[in-house]
Amino acid sequence: MTELRDLFEAAANSAPPPSRLVADELYAAGRRRRRRQTAANFAVAVALVMTAGTGIAAMVSQERSVRGETGVGRQSVPGVLPHGGERIRWAGAADARHLYLSMSTQPRCATGPCVKTVVQLVGSDDGGRTWSDRGGPIDAASFEVLGPSRLLAVVLHGSQRTLQTSTDGGRTWHMLDRVPPVAAVPTGSIAMCWPEPNKAASPCRMHALDPGSHRIAPLTNQPALTLSDDVRVEESAGRLWASGIDPPTGRPGVAVSRDAGGTWSTHVFADAPSCARDRCLAPYLATGDGATGYSVVVGAQHRAVYRYVDDGSQDGGSWQRVSGADSVPADQSRSPQSFVTSDGTHVLFESVPQRDRDLDGYRWWAAGSDGTYEAVEPDGLPATVYPIRRTSDGWFYTTSYDDEVLYGSTDGWHWSPVARGS
Repeated sequence: MTELRDLFEAAANSAPPPSRLVADELYAAGRRRRRRQTAANFAVAVALVMTAGTGIAAMVSQERSVRGETGVGRQSVPGVLPHGGERIRWAGAADARHLYLSMSTQPRCATGPCVKTVVQLVGSDDGGRTWSDRGGPIDAASFEVLGPSRLLAVVLHGSQRTLQTSTDGGRTWHMLDRVPPVAAVPTGSIAMCWPEPNKAASPCRMHALDPGSHRIAPLTNQPALTLSDDVRVEESAGRLWASGIDPPTGRPGVAVSRDAGGTWSTHVFADAPSCARDRCLAPYLATGDGATGYSVVVGAQHRAVYRYVDDGSQDGGSWQRVSGADSVPADQSRSPQSFVTSDGTHVLFESVPQRDRDLDGYRWWAAGSDGTYEAVEPDGLPATVYPIRRTSDGWFYTTSYDDEVLYGSTDGWHWSPVARGS
């Protein structure tokens, strides 16, 4: 039976991370600091984009349980992570078998400052049962998984950031060559967002990346938005999805392309919750296999959820506001996220202080067929985890910043440990 939970306690705030490229690390640190402030002094935090599945389906009802059902994607004997005592800084997966983690080379930094961006990349090709080092320590702000053996890294060189790719699971890395613009993302390439070189404060622009040839090219036509600085661009059902801010109005918006970035259809959420013009945040997108997507917009005190439906029009689809999300507590200074389970249920989650613990953790709300949201608890998943991610073939994963465990799920409801620290 789905269990109702109490509403949020008063939220604790943390300083905003300077960039989403290093947000995993900063997000975990912020969640460990419960700093209560008055509502008038809260700081706006930059949120990670959460990617996941598709569609609203049947209402979370008493017939569906998220507790006590075993055997759904369970791994009875979790693997043991290498480098015992080190912290997990990032987790990525191409599918349920090909997994990657970056482990901090300085586990706790208990005395004095330390460089937390230097990590050791490890990988598993058997679903987390065995792991191996991939190359040596690397000073990287972030990683992205492009395929079972294909990775992208944002590598730090002092204050400079460069993109490097690997086609052998992170064992060797190659610098990217910039080539002239292309009309659309070619087959075998991926869409990504990256600033133009040698331009101060250059906004993020849409590019096509070919990991095999180590080439990157800007797209000729760009979305009519100031794009969020998420490196990887979401793709589902033959569509590219990008979020950002509309320059003329300062309002949040989403751009969708059905032709690999050749053209873009842009929607600005004019009725989104109010926010100061220079403080509006880009929407948080949740997409998956189908042509349905969700956009979560958070203002100063309220949240709005919009559902994208392909209506067959020339623009390809329309955005409809989900009225039931208004009842879910919202706090712009926190990090609201969402994903879609395998059965099509949209799940909202937001970080709140844990009772009797100096940690933050997630609370979860699942949408029903009428758009209302109920408080739920995914089976086997602790509250103290990073945002949930989903592979292209529908496997869900996340890691706990409390006990250093990698969790996996085949449906988004039932979770089990895949690998844990020694």
